[in-house]
Amino acid sequence: LQTLEGHSKTVYSVSWSPDGKYLASGSDDETVIIWDAKSGEKLKTLKGHSGRVKSVCWSPDGKYLASGSYDETLIIWDAKSGAKLKTLEGHSNCVESVSWSPDGKYLASGSWDKTVIIWDAKSGAKLKTLEGHSDWVESVSWSPDGKYLASGANDNNVIIWDANSGWLIQTLKGHSWIVYSVCWSPDGKYLASGAGFGSLIIWDVNSGEKLKTLKGHSRSVESVCWSPDGRYLASGSADKTVKIWGVE
Repeated sequence: LQTLEGHSKTVYSVSWSPDGKYLASGSDDETVIIWDAKSGEKLKTLKGHSGRVKSVCWSPDGKYLASGSYDETLIIWDAKSGAKLKTLEGHSNCVESVSWSPDGKYLASGSWDKTVIIWDAKSGAKLKTLEGHSDWVESVSWSPDGKYLASGANDNNVIIWDANSGWLIQTLKGHSWIVYSVCWSPDGKYLASGAGFGSLIIWDVNSGEKLKTLKGHSRSVESVCWSPDGRYLASGSADKTVKIWGVE
């Protein structure tokens, strides 16, 4: 439908606005670009990071964008004007993943400093630092009800956290290589995680049980995403394929 050209280096992350009218993208060129999804027009180029932008995410109300960078910071942007509103400092290494809570009040970020941080999105204050991984955190994801967080890391594990207390609830062990991506099902009952060597697992969140191992990728699974109705799972891999799985 559209090929959006405007970045000068690798694009690491894309995110739709909640109303579906816009796209945001983060790049190795240290910028975030906001695009008109219908026309493909580049609307704004957001400059403020001093390292590659690894992750971008829209706030649930569509008014703001958050970006995480190798400069060890997060930036909150006004999506309409493109103004930089806040720079969140607290990580001591690259920020790999950012995620808004469903109610828009909080942000979570995963970093190479082996921690997950929960931030107050309005004030920019650091609320909690979640420690439990023994290696780089690659992906963070809020549960649909906002009560829990999931994180995947280079220690091959997925951890489920209580977002309110910051307590570690469960450590899900089953991958034999880096966990690159985690994603909750829309009903919050399941987690999908993608990892090295083509490993793709669906977990029961309550029990921590490994429900399904989806075999088909020949190289690392870099990204996983549920369909809005929860019937399908999409996975993107270093084997150059995207696969859609029926998971009912």
